Amino acid sequence: MPRIAAVRSLTTLLLLAVAVSACSTGSDGGPAPGPAGASASKAGDRGRPVLAFVQPQRRTVMLADATGLVWKAAGTGRQVPTELAWSPDGRRLAWTDPADGGTTGRLHVLDVTTGKKVSHPCPCHGIGFLGGDAVSLASDGSALLTFSTAGAPQRLPLTRSKGPYAQLATGGSDDVTVFTPLPEGPGVFRGQGTLDAVDRQGRIRPLLPAKSPSTLAQAWRAPDGKAVAWANSDSGGACWTTSTLFSHTGAAARPQRLLPGDSAFRQALIGDQRAITSAAWAGKGVTVTYAGLESCQAPYPGRAVSYYVRDGKWTFLGNGLLGIALGADGRTARLRGGKDAVDATQARTGTLGLTSAGREHELAEGVSSFLFTPAESAAAKAPAAVAQPSAATVVTTDDHGKPLPGPVLELARRIEDAADHGDVDALVRLCDSCREDVLEWVRREEAPADILKAIRMHPGRNGPQGMLYPGLSFCVDEPGQDATCTPQHLRDVALLGLKAGRDMDFGGSTYTPAPAGAVPLTIAVERNGAARWTGLAAG
Repeated sequence: MPRIAAVRSLTTLLLLAVAVSACSTGSDGGPAPGPAGASASKAGDRGRPVLAFVQPQRRTVMLADATGLVWKAAGTGRQVPTELAWSPDGRRLAWTDPADGGTTGRLHVLDVTTGKKVSHPCPCHGIGFLGGDAVSLASDGSALLTFSTAGAPQRLPLTRSKGPYAQLATGGSDDVTVFTPLPEGPGVFRGQGTLDAVDRQGRIRPLLPAKSPSTLAQAWRAPDGKAVAWANSDSGGACWTTSTLFSHTGAAARPQRLLPGDSAFRQALIGDQRAITSAAWAGKGVTVTYAGLESCQAPYPGRAVSYYVRDGKWTFLGNGLLGIALGADGRTARLRGGKDAVDATQARTGTLGLTSAGREHELAEGVSSFLFTPAESAAAKAPAAVAQPSAATVVTTDDHGKPLPGPVLELARRIEDAADHGDVDALVRLCDSCREDVLEWVRREEAPADILKAIRMHPGRNGPQGMLYPGLSFCVDEPGQDATCTPQHLRDVALLGLKAGRDMDFGGSTYTPAPAGAVPLTIAVERNGAARWTGLAAG
């Protein structure tokens, strides 16, 4: 929508004020104790931070060194930053406050070695570094605003204005990345736009092919300042957001779509409803965490999957994290979901840990974002893979996570072993209580494979008759419903290859096993506790 003339006039005045405004300075760097078990940092440690992070509820920017010592870098005031930017040498941190109540926003640059913070009025969008200078995009999209360590801020006009809704996505060594939303229309839906590189001369170079817009939620520049990665967020409605990671070499090339397709990702069952909760460069590769949409999908830790990807090769790093980043000498920062996934500031927070020299340090709770220094990120090596979640075994719990009775589990394993070896005679003996028509089915060529699939699912309680494999009959992938899918349901849905459907009574996706999804096996539990395979639920 076009802005009214009064707002445009105010914006112009504020832009002019940037170049002549006086800087305000202050020191917020007093030491602060870390969580239980962590020590407060000594003054000498301040010259060697490796990691910065934000605690929204405490309204602080914090720093940590390689040994896990933590100290307060600066207070943020009422406006808590959503992202931080490191200078290439790791000596300065920058962040912005958004405009509020008709006033201009502010840009802050902190010298992490001295604790001195310099704040500038900044009618601007976004934050990064252009070489050694903190940089943002003027709020009218006409110029880059650079903030060096000395002297007044500088205004670098663009060869073509990007408009008032453009933003600086991330910085770089020789150029920055700017995202510009496009008006909705044929071939362009809500939130899509162009992605461009802009250098110190204000020259604009498109990074996307013609007529190939992208969306952008956040971007990350490689430690060498060349390649860039970004999370798009295709809009299809509040509960149908589809986020995907893209990377671009920075040279004349098409962007690369980065989406895993392994067993861990399939079992997370996030599909076309997914978010990127964190990403970071690690050497020549990128770490990324894909997760479900907590407000729309059943929220379980297993639906968050983390990876390292380089040159198209994916390395699975585990489930249940909000984010992961890699540093030098094997250092790894992990953000795990906290007691309150979303705090009072509406930031998604968790508990931040740092693994260093083989030891895990808990740095802080209530952390929303974290960032290794460029030197740490540049020195990161490819990590070892975590084992993929296994589907090739009988489970030990029912479809609501309760332990199975010992005799049921023992019988299930015997059925599994016979089916896995294609031993039809053994299956017939195990099904000695079954009707003849069921035994005829058991003797079919395809039966062992169907039985094997069913017996490896989570069983459901089948009233006084015992257990039913698999237990899933219907569930809805939406939080807070009586029929909300359990983690066990979702795992079985993924392994059965069921497709999401819609139900008039629910807003979320629903899952009902198709006839070919799995043959339901019935196991009865006698009064004496013995378990018997009695046949098929469908007869």
